[in-house]
This record gives sequence, structure tokens and C-alpha cells, in this order.
Amino acid sequence: MNQKEAIKKLWTEVFHDSKEYVDMYFDRVYRDTDALTVVTDGKLESSMLLQSYRFLFQQTDVGMGYIAGAMTRRSSRGKGLMAGLIKESFTKAYERGDMLVSLIPSHDWLYFYYDRFGFSTVFYVDTQRFTSLHQFPTEGSYTPVEDIYSDKVYEAFELMERERHCTVLHSHRDFLNIMDDNRADGGRFVAMADADGKIVSMAWAIVNQNMVTVTELLGTDHDAREAACHQLRKLLPDKAFKVLAPPLAEHRRLYDRGMARIINADLCLQITAKNNPGWHSRIRITDPLIAANNQVWEIADGQASIITETYYSQNDTDRPHLDFDVTINVFNEIVFSSQKIGDVLGFPSQRPVMSLMLD
Repeated sequence: MNQKEAIKKLWTEVFHDSKEYVDMYFDRVYRDTDALTVVTDGKLESSMLLQSYRFLFQQTDVGMGYIAGAMTRRSSRGKGLMAGLIKESFTKAYERGDMLVSLIPSHDWLYFYYDRFGFSTVFYVDTQRFTSLHQFPTEGSYTPVEDIYSDKVYEAFELMERERHCTVLHSHRDFLNIMDDNRADGGRFVAMADADGKIVSMAWAIVNQNMVTVTELLGTDHDAREAACHQLRKLLPDKAFKVLAPPLAEHRRLYDRGMARIINADLCLQITAKNNPGWHSRIRITDPLIAANNQVWEIADGQASIITETYYSQNDTDRPHLDFDVTINVFNEIVFSSQKIGDVLGFPSQRPVMSLMLD
């Protein structure tokens, strides 16, 4: 039994996914190079996949590791095997140049587990609900796109995804996998074109009994997004709608979506400083798992300079004032907070978006 077969077998034992989903995942998504494993006497005891994504951050594409399929055989649990794999994933992500690692906990209690490794809950969703009578009226004229697998649909998707400024990005391969997964689950996908034939919106939805959950809704403006929901309403009449939206609105309850952990704090601060040349600050970060992140930075004139040696060479009374003296968990939360909170703290924060992750 090769590595792929062993991981697939353990996956079916640990998780409760359908055979169709597991087959699709290991045929289309799985890559041997993503796998991290613990094997004892030829037997797979624990494994995870560290998948590679691009992440749009401060107008810059950076690398992001995404942990999926983290699992340990029941008889091997309690030995710290998963803790070892998580730490190994940090090393691998750092060495390949990723700025952060993210994941979506499968159970609420796992948020507390991953917190121990420096992860913070930074991805949220806003939930909007509509009754079965709501028709999503539009002002413009729109028509559904017939060839939903065309390159033009992906090109429109890519452009609209990038309008979110701080978000997980999906390759063409990812897009096709998302489409196939949605179809296998009995879901719906619509893409809408305006009167000029330009693709201006799209939406994914899954159906559960009397509820339609729109898992992703993209559009060039509000009316275009309404058009996509209006088309879904035609396909799925007499059902209530729940739309999962980016956490953009203020003063609304947000729901946990996922966690992130900054792996390379220096890269994060270099990019942030470059894109915010008027920002000045001094920051010290404490990270018990990644030694390179235990530094002091001075940010000025579009640059982030490590001043750790200089800082500690001075007497306590002579050391410059620190604007932030934080753990890596808190640093994650500051970097990926809302703009309003960032303004209060004096940090150019950005609220991130994560969707369509085959979770």
C-alpha cells in the first residue's frame, strides 16, 4: 500500500465523508508532496496535508499553507503525534516561503486545541437570512451563463475574488475542484452576465431540506449579486435562503469561520510597512515555536527593520518605547482585525476572507 492509499484508508476510518467525496478528493485534490505523516513499523498512525495556496495581503500575493485532513488513528491518540505534525508543518511552510498557515477546525473544541500552537480565530462570516417569499429583485437586465466551465467564468471569478483585498486565492485547478465538489453534493452554481454579455456575478449554493445556503456570492456590485440570488430563487423556489457573506458590515454578529497563524512575522511586517509608508511603530513579538519570530522591529518610512540586538543591548531605562509587545496569537489578531479596530490600535489591519475551501 503506497502513501496515498494509506492516507485514504485512514481518512475513511476517521472521517464520515461520503465515498463520492473521498474519491473526488484523492483523485483531484490530493498530492503526495502535501502529505506529512507519522509511520511506525510500516503502519500509518497520523497524517495531515499542508496544501499550498496564494493569499492576497496588503496588495501582495503571499504563500499560505492550509492544513487539511489532520487525523490520528484512534489507537494512537494521546501520544502527541498531531502536535509533532503541526510543528513540522510550520517548518515546511516557513522554508517554502509562506507567510501564514490556516485551517478550519472541524469541531468547536478544536479552536482551543489549535490556540496552543499559536493559531488565532481571524476568519469570520456574516450570515444574512431571507424568507421563502423574498425574490431578490434587480434593476438591471441579466442572463445566466450557459457554459459555467468556460475560461471566461474563471477569469471573472479571479477578478472578483481579488476585489476583496485580503483573501485566500483559488487557482483554476481549485476552481474546477470546487465546481465538481459542489455538483457532487447536489449543490447549485449560477453565473450571471449583464446586458453587454460581461460576467458580473456568481454564486454557489447547497440545499438542505427547506433551506438554501449560499456558500459564496461574488459580484461587481449589489445589483449583480442580487441577480445571482434571483437566479438561484428560480431554481430553488419556496425555500428560505441563508447567505454566507464576508465580514464587512459593522455592528453585526459574526460567526467563526477559521484560524490562521503567521509563520513569517518579518515578511508580514515588511509587506505591511511597504504598503503603509506613513505608519511608524515598534513591535516585539514572542513566539515559543518559531525562533525567527522572536524579534523587535522598528517600522518607519515604508520599511520594517529588525532591531533586536540593539534593543537588548541597552539598559532598561534607555530602551525605546514599544507600541506593541505581544504574543504571536495576539499579533495574528491585530494583523487580521477590522480596519476600525486597527485605527484604534495604530496598526493597518485588514479583515481576511476565506471561502470555498472544500471543508
